[in-house]
Amino acid sequence: MYDRLGVLSSSPLTISSVWRCTQNADCDSLSGSVCDGATGGCLCVPGQQPVLGGSACVDVAPYFTSPCVEDHQCSRLFTGFECRRLNTTALGSCFCAERRHYFRGRCWPTVDFGAACTRDEECLGAIRNPFSMSCRGSCQCSTGYYERQRGDCRKIGLEVGDSCVLDIDCQFPNGVCDLARLRCIYNGTTPEPEAEPPVEEPGTQIVQLNAAVPRVTCNATTPCEQPFECSSSGVCICPVGYYESPNGQRCLAELGSPSDADNCVGFLATVINGVCTCPPNLFFEENMRDCVRATRRFTDSCVADNNCHTFGPASRCGPPKEPWGFRTCACIPEYAVWDPRQTFCRFFSGIGGTCEVDSDCQAGQLEIHCVKNVDGQGMCSCPDGLEEFEGLCLDTGLGLGDSCQHTRECTATANTVCDPRSNLCACSEGYQANDGVCSPIIGGTCSQDADCVIENTECKNGSVGFTCECKEGFLAYQDACWPGKYLGVPNYPPFLITPLSPIKLTEVAGHNSTCSVSAQCIAALGETSVCENNLCICSGNHHFRDGNCWPVTRLMESCSTISQCYLTSAQERVVCRNGICQCDFQFPYSEELNTCLPTSSAASIKTSLFLIFIATLAQINS
Repeated sequence: MYDRLGVLSSSPLTISSVWRCTQNADCDSLSGSVCDGATGGCLCVPGQQPVLGGSACVDVAPYFTSPCVEDHQCSRLFTGFECRRLNTTALGSCFCAERRHYFRGRCWPTVDFGAACTRDEECLGAIRNPFSMSCRGSCQCSTGYYERQRGDCRKIGLEVGDSCVLDIDCQFPNGVCDLARLRCIYNGTTPEPEAEPPVEEPGTQIVQLNAAVPRVTCNATTPCEQPFECSSSGVCICPVGYYESPNGQRCLAELGSPSDADNCVGFLATVINGVCTCPPNLFFEENMRDCVRATRRFTDSCVADNNCHTFGPASRCGPPKEPWGFRTCACIPEYAVWDPRQTFCRFFSGIGGTCEVDSDCQAGQLEIHCVKNVDGQGMCSCPDGLEEFEGLCLDTGLGLGDSCQHTRECTATANTVCDPRSNLCACSEGYQANDGVCSPIIGGTCSQDADCVIENTECKNGSVGFTCECKEGFLAYQDACWPGKYLGVPNYPPFLITPLSPIKLTEVAGHNSTCSVSAQCIAALGETSVCENNLCICSGNHHFRDGNCWPVTRLMESCSTISQCYLTSAQERVVCRNGICQCDFQFPYSEELNTCLPTSSAASIKTSLFLIFIATLAQINS
């Protein structure tokens, strides 16, 4: 219930609540709230905040991946955040928006290798490792990392025991990578086998709306225990760069935050130089708590693209394979090709890019040439006779049906373009292939009759200029002109046809006329007609009467015109009278037969009834 407050005060102006709550039940309009006795207002409990226009209280979202309902709950990520939903449910999780990534407590704009930057934290490529690149005017490989190819910065193994995944990671004399332990060794050394840890993924917890995470309340006089800090919502939360343990009693380190081994507990995470991080040449999960295991061989199984980044940023986890549905790593074919010598997916170099052999170079779908200068430095260039245009090497003089990359190549046949779906020179919109040329379709632009090669078309000047149209007396249907009835005015009354009227009668004059396609019949009889067995007839549940096809309307059914009324083989006996299909006066209605009887039958019935009547009277008088 609510109490009304009187406003009594000697002050010049007093502003007070008109209504206030007295019990929690009064706060049902703000789901999950309680009644504050001191203020008379409905408030969310400490650690929760109102969402959905003040209709529900939900737990605050202080961390990356915290459950959320609305974007504003994720504001502790500073900027570029969103409440991301993976389906249509109301509950989402706090993540960074598109083209941003999370690191050290906030969302940063993502800057790829070689692009201009202002801070180290901005540098992150397809291979998720925030320590592999640093900002030096542009994002480059960090100290201690080497560039295998653009955007692929890998940790250098300098001595035996350093982490590795590939032999090339171990950059000291005779160094190779032991794939059993992912450690650098001297070539020829046989280390003791080491069991692999089980491949597990961190579990996910389903959080319900209004469900409160148990947290300690705090205020100015009741501070939080270290390392927790008091939030504006009145509960203790972990500092930026840390997150709560499941029981809410500890602050665990995110990847990139200072930590000891006890608080760096993410999947495969470890402490290096006092920082919680992933081992070298493993990759960072987007949640910045867990590490992603690197796939060791190109043929090994994978579950996500991150597993395959051992083989460069142009690698991915391929589609499931028959018969068991296992997935293995693959190169992204649009960008790269597998290089078994260097064991990675090698990016194609475009025009002007550096190269060693021709296979390093590609422009679009075309493998182009690697041309060496006097110093032996290779540069990708177009072969002789091809034109460089927008990163492509284009041919010229291609005709209809030839393979192409760009419309500029399709010059041998007029009115052609390069169809992006088939990569073939095809006729432009408004044209069709006809004996090796592209001729205007009906409605296509033209300048003279000779341009219109479809039979029975001519070049006419209309509202949109000169176009190919069917000649008078012909009907356009499926890019051809058929003999038919041109209907200039819909439903033009037949009795008004004159030599000056817009109606021109040709071969298809109406019902039962010879036809080739239904369009001829539709022009003469309307949409409810068809061409069947080369004759124009009315379509199913329609009948022909008074020059048109009408819906079948039977005796005693409602009607609006006599043309609708139908009686099998005797339409002349039925009329539309008083909005009902009835027998004409001269054709009596037989309720037993549900038909209109002919006049002769009616007379016979009357005579029989009269004789029966006379016989009945005679019997009564006898």
